[in-house]
Amino acid sequence: MPVLDKIRSPFRLLCLLLCFVITLTSHVYAREKNNINIAVVLSKDTPPYHAFSEQLQKTLTATQIQKVKFHTIDSDINDSISTLYVSGNAPDFIVAAGAHASKKILTSDNSIPTIFSLIPSSYYKNRIQNSPYCKRKKYCSAVYLDQPVERQFSIIKKGLPDAKHLGIILGPSSKNIKNEILRASKKYGINVILESAKTDENLIVLVDHLARSSDALLAIPDHDVYNRKTAKGILLNSYKNHIPFVAYSHSFVRAGALFSIYSTPEQIGEQTGRMLMEMLTHSKNTLPEPEFPDAYKVEINPAVLRSLRSRIHFNDSILDKQ
Repeated sequence: MPVLDKIRSPFRLLCLLLCFVITLTSHVYAREKNNINIAVVLSKDTPPYHAFSEQLQKTLTATQIQKVKFHTIDSDINDSISTLYVSGNAPDFIVAAGAHASKKILTSDNSIPTIFSLIPSSYYKNRIQNSPYCKRKKYCSAVYLDQPVERQFSIIKKGLPDAKHLGIILGPSSKNIKNEILRASKKYGINVILESAKTDENLIVLVDHLARSSDALLAIPDHDVYNRKTAKGILLNSYKNHIPFVAYSHSFVRAGALFSIYSTPEQIGEQTGRMLMEMLTHSKNTLPEPEFPDAYKVEINPAVLRSLRSRIHFNDSILDKQ
């Protein structure tokens, strides 16, 4: 065998081996790219947030589109995301659940498409959508925690048919939905009496004023108005004045609201999962527009209803399954 052929034979073998390794590596890389990595940032280590996360995962893992991996982040955002990159699990999406998680994400340094969930629409519009973090168009979206104004008016109109005057306190975060409230007021024939609250203002005075001229009070999510320090006093004042108080959470019903219109963490988790699924199904590279909750429930406080029965006409058909 000529010397040149002796050299060529091992060279051909080496080339074949290299081709095999490259092909194998390509298949492994392609398989890894088919994995979708989702970083989930929870505001608190509590049952409601766990319920949200579990339903989010359940919704996405039920699909056969692609393999989805979830990575819960509860410490430094930048360090945690860097660790995921190093481990080969670079996040394709981030889901931030709650206001505290949202604040942490906004201070992080990344450009990963992010869905903000379990936050009021006013919080997203005022603090998130125009933030430096969301400067890349369509890289941020949300599934709101609060209900659309028109839905609230529709349920109040049906549940409290005799309520002609509805008192509402708007704070610094919620004042931007004033026009939505006025449009719903006109559509459903319910006169609204609006009070504007400033930070640290005595809200009991405002509630007293509204109670004299309103048939019911509607709470709009705004941390400067309704928080741990103020909620109890506002509820006691409305109860003292025999005014139905309509709220937006399970905890408000337990504390003394006549009824609440709200979406559960599981319902929000499922909708967040569907939003992500829509992107994966249609291979979209931008997030859809923010969404109000699709599913919701109406929960009543039976004891409060009994105490108000002689003063109000309550239509319990609003408690039918939504």
